Amino acid sequence: MNNKVTAALPLAFALLGGTLLTNTGTEQHRVRLAYHTVFKPAAAALSPADQAVAEENCPFGLPQKDPGWGFGPTALVARQGYALEHSAVDKVPLWVCEHIEKGELTGSMTRSDKFAPDPKLPVGQRAELADYSGSHYDRGHMAPAGDQNSSQARKDETFYLSNMCPQVGAGLNRSVWKNLEDAVRSWVVDGAVNSEWVVTGAFFYDPKEENPATATGTLDTPVIGKDAVSVPTHFYKIVVGQTADNKLRAVAFVFENRAYPPGTNIETTIKPISWIEERTGLNFMPRLDAATEQQLEKQPGQLFE
Repeated sequence: MNNKVTAALPLAFALLGGTLLTNTGTEQHRVRLAYHTVFKPAAAALSPADQAVAEENCPFGLPQKDPGWGFGPTALVARQGYALEHSAVDKVPLWVCEHIEKGELTGSMTRSDKFAPDPKLPVGQRAELADYSGSHYDRGHMAPAGDQNSSQARKDETFYLSNMCPQVGAGLNRSVWKNLEDAVRSWVVDGAVNSEWVVTGAFFYDPKEENPATATGTLDTPVIGKDAVSVPTHFYKIVVGQTADNKLRAVAFVFENRAYPPGTNIETTIKPISWIEERTGLNFMPRLDAATEQQLEKQPGQLFE
């Protein structure tokens, strides 16, 4: 598999998200969109029970995709500790939602580190363990294992690869990104908020697309493994906290998929939620009323201290 995939965002290649070069014997083949086809991807859907779980984990409704962005086939997956929408094109989650309460954080369950492909997703539309092997990227959790400490089953379920993205390890996943996860948990444990909804995900973005003089409408991004798992350029984490008097607070963070200097302050990565929405094609908390949306999403938040 060629280690590069060119993906035109947001309108082109709506079904496959781009073209892939593959090697078959001595020939190189290009997998591309069939313009005339009766194929229809299965609609993302959840059972009523799973829908209820997803609603519990997603603040004010499941994130909604902009229909003009051409995300390609996706699948919704709900587990007791989190819910996510998974891209069959990129083999990473668009978003992962959690509802974090103190009881889940103060248990004593241990990490199994039993990473596994997600059995709820079909082969060929998911990441496999072999895809990460030798890639030099960490299998970076979106919903952290550390958020699930009261139930071993719930903790183990965070190790499905549908909850992972290829993430720079030293300098990101094992340092400043971990610091962010620790901080988010501390806000509940220390009582800054009673509980939190957290939405985490990956996206593909190049600042040159903000400038008409440099924008090309395309991104050139690496993929890993035979399943062409896309390597995101950026990650986001949105935290919505509920205080003891039922008021809402929100803060969001954006990290590039690169190593950060030791001691990087997570406060320097804060962005408005609306900034993330504009660059991911996702509408977070779609059921918010206009006034609350303005309060929570349009301005940069502050750390919950």
